Amino acid sequence: WFYGRPRCTAVFLVFTTAIFRCDVLLLLFTVGLTLLLQRRLNIVEAISIGIVTGVASLLVTVPLDTLLWSRLIWPEFEVWWFNTVDNRSGEWGRMVWHWYFSRALPKGMMTTALLFPLAFVRLPERIDLWITMRRSGQSTRKDPKKHGGFFDLTLLPFFLPILGYIALYSCLPHKEIRFIFPAIPMLNVFAAYAMSRLHKVAFPVIDGGKNVPEKYSSADRKSASSAYRLNFHWTGFFMWLCGIGTILTTMIGSQLFIRLSMENYPGGEALNRLRRHLDSSIPSSRTTIHSINLQNTPKWEDVRVHVDVAAAMTGVSLFGQRHASRRYDYESPFPIEKSGYEDENQLEGNSKRTKKFTHLLSEEQNVDGYHLVDVVKGYPRFDFKNFRIDTRNATYILESDDWPGGEMSNLSTRV
Repeated sequence: WFYGRPRCTAVFLVFTTAIFRCDVLLLLFTVGLTLLLQRRLNIVEAISIGIVTGVASLLVTVPLDTLLWSRLIWPEFEVWWFNTVDNRSGEWGRMVWHWYFSRALPKGMMTTALLFPLAFVRLPERIDLWITMRRSGQSTRKDPKKHGGFFDLTLLPFFLPILGYIALYSCLPHKEIRFIFPAIPMLNVFAAYAMSRLHKVAFPVIDGGKNVPEKYSSADRKSASSAYRLNFHWTGFFMWLCGIGTILTTMIGSQLFIRLSMENYPGGEALNRLRRHLDSSIPSSRTTIHSINLQNTPKWEDVRVHVDVAAAMTGVSLFGQRHASRRYDYESPFPIEKSGYEDENQLEGNSKRTKKFTHLLSEEQNVDGYHLVDVVKGYPRFDFKNFRIDTRNATYILESDDWPGGEMSNLSTRV
């Protein structure tokens, strides 16, 4: 896109939309519309690129995903249909329309967002020029245009598609910051452009007044040169330091968020702990046991696990399920069922439905017929007063009172 290769831009956007993320379709629309309006692509080229690249992408993704899912499927189409046509994304939570602008983007960019406006206004140059000319006794009020316009529209053709992409996404009721991740690198480009402006102001090239930046007219070059040498550097350098400060603050904040995110997946950690608990309480089916009644010995394939919505949304992935449910080649993996995916497995406090499950990963601590095995903390927040990360109970690992595995937890050490 930056290198002026509109056809490659369209090809990669179509390919990404069809195979990886269907929501990039909105970015494809805004960027594609911009390329058409700029006449960098015509309608025939756009249609041909869309058809050829789309068909090629389908030939890649449909056979592979059909093999993996064991049914004919185009995953990104199903996601798009669920979120857009059925408009069911709101089932996972609803946010106000301005959430991306008021919450997500400030959190994603942090203090680097302060640089963003400077990509479109020549404020640093104007401030430093005003101080310079004031000290040299000159005035910029006679002809402001000779010092360059106040607005810089160089990046506007790249900004408008990104703004449109975020605005269109704001129309969907369910919002997550990950949905606008494709926009974050472009916003960082705008911040980098602003930082380059501050750098040029702070470290100008001067050679006896001959290489004073172009913002000075020929009439002012000689008179501005001496004042520029004495004052321009320090004014610009201060603004440059402020820009560097925003970047460093964002880096520190990013590290803090990474540390907090380590505590933000209690569902996945609960599944790992359940696996360790089952390992210690269920002996191998090939183990010879003399001191225990084999009829009351729990079996790996008898385990039935239910995962509620809160746990499913905080780290219980298909890869984690595969690891947790499989132990040895000669043992059958036990089933793991999730709320929010299979309607027949919704517990909703109905004790009759819980009877078929031996273990639960639940945000509720008290469920009839089950006892607590372990609890995983989550919902982290940083306590600035005590300079520590505070968490609270998030996911409870519950075991059926009828499950015979409790008395076997130390079996492996006795055998």
